[in-house]
Amino acid sequence: MNRKKIINNITRHNKFIIGICLAVIVVIIIVAMAGSKETEDITYRETTVEKGELVVGITESGSVDIGTVDQVFELDMSALQRAQTGSSSGNSNSGFGAGASGMGSMGGGQGSFSTPGGSSQGMGGMSGMSGGSQNSGSSQSGGGLSGGSTDMFGQIFNMAGSSGSNQMQTSGNLTISEVCVSIGQKVQEGDILYLLEEESVEALKEELQSNVEKAEADLKAVYADQELSRRTAQYNYDSSIAYGDYASLEYDNTIKNLQNAVKQAREDLAEARALHSDYSAQLSQFTVDYEAAVEVLNQCIWTVENTDKWTDTYAYATAFQLMESARSNVDTLKQKKEQLESNTEQALKNVNSAATALNKAERNLESGMLTADKTLALRKLAYSTAQETYDIALAYLEDAAESQEATSARAKERWEEFDSHIDGNAVRAVYNGVITSVPLAEGDTITTNDTLVTLYDTDSVDMTVSIDEDDMTDIAVGTQANINLTAYPNKIFQATVSEISDASRDSNGNVTYEVTVIISGDTSGLFQGMTGDVTLITRQTKEVVYVSNRAIIREGKNSYVKVKKEDGSVSKQKVTTGFSDGVNVEIIEGLSCGDTVLIESKVSKS
Repeated sequence: MNRKKIINNITRHNKFIIGICLAVIVVIIIVAMAGSKETEDITYRETTVEKGELVVGITESGSVDIGTVDQVFELDMSALQRAQTGSSSGNSNSGFGAGASGMGSMGGGQGSFSTPGGSSQGMGGMSGMSGGSQNSGSSQSGGGLSGGSTDMFGQIFNMAGSSGSNQMQTSGNLTISEVCVSIGQKVQEGDILYLLEEESVEALKEELQSNVEKAEADLKAVYADQELSRRTAQYNYDSSIAYGDYASLEYDNTIKNLQNAVKQAREDLAEARALHSDYSAQLSQFTVDYEAAVEVLNQCIWTVENTDKWTDTYAYATAFQLMESARSNVDTLKQKKEQLESNTEQALKNVNSAATALNKAERNLESGMLTADKTLALRKLAYSTAQETYDIALAYLEDAAESQEATSARAKERWEEFDSHIDGNAVRAVYNGVITSVPLAEGDTITTNDTLVTLYDTDSVDMTVSIDEDDMTDIAVGTQANINLTAYPNKIFQATVSEISDASRDSNGNVTYEVTVIISGDTSGLFQGMTGDVTLITRQTKEVVYVSNRAIIREGKNSYVKVKKEDGSVSKQKVTTGFSDGVNVEIIEGLSCGDTVLIESKVSKS
């Protein structure tokens, strides 16, 4: 055998050995794999066929946000303040005597009118017809009629405004001696929130009792004032009759004064414009002269700078003298120019001021004519309806008495109301819930509308989720939602969309909306921050029979379930499926509500 054949035989022998080795390795691997192969056990879980609505919607995760409710101290602390009527001040009608003395003269004052409420003011809302200032008890500038006391309507309105206005004086406070609750504490209606200092409570009780006594005393004073007020109403009746005869004269005098003011303002404006024009002309001329003088000065300066004082001393001295003369002339003209500029500027301000004054005078004329027309009509109306106005004024006097009677009654009611807010020296809870805030501390005082505590409000529970704009097509305020909370896996909470935010865009350009839903029904078991899924319902069925999707076995085009019968046996049942929400599927045919089916699960074993 030659050398080449020997080498070929050795090669074939080696390949055969290698092949056998590889085959052995493969067999070993297969055996090993077969030995380690996992087995699967099949388990079943029962589920019941149910009947109800199936829904499809947009589902996003969120957390519960519980609103809060404040318990407010509603006791009206004005019950601790004395209700003072003007009758107790002793000067409710002090203006009428003085008014009567001026009644005979057209320019004289008529005094001030003080209502039973104690406020002293001009009897007429328009004492005179001018649009200028009007002062109680004095005639208008320009010699118009005072006539204030003839405004019976002003008297009526003043009485109406004063009948219910009581001046208040502050009094005692309720002071906290002990805070009995803390943040996070659960309280029930009737639990003590705060204890109050006994001294402050007793002082309050004494003040309430005193307030009742003072209100009754003020009521007696109002009754006494009524008689004097009736005399005042009679005086105003007489004034209305008397001043009705002078209404036209008052009107003509007022219009004349306003027109004269406009005329004077126009003359002042013309004079200011003429003076400004004169100063402007002078300024223009001096400006030209000044600029020419500056040019001469510049030429002189150039000559001096370009003349050698050592070689041409005379020419230099002459040029220097001319330069100084030109500089002096420039300084003089500059001063005059600046003075004219100041004069011109001031003259322009005077023009503007005069124009403003004219505009004001013209506006005063326009508004004054309207006021005069209204006042003239008022004078004539007061004249023609004096008796009726007198009767109305008396009616308002009765209202004033009724108002003080009501004040007295309120004082008694507040005395009784005290016990409904303060139990001994304790302030108690009126809500059930968990406290989130205790704003008052020992030593603080409690006043009306103070927040005593803040609690979680289980009537205001919501969740907010972020929804992509592509999913917003079928979502609007009022859209229904289902909520599945992690803490309650077998319970569905109902909710309604209450708010949709404006669109927002993230760093990737995606547009989303924040959608808030209010949870309805019993929310007493919910807590702040609970997490879960919100499904915004976009489609739903009516009442249908349904079962879990996991119970369906699909073989080709057919669907089956494994049904557990009453005897414990299991059979394979063909069903017809319909609408699915992704978790459950509608059973059109093959099952009934209450049937028990099996969900098959495979458990791997090694």
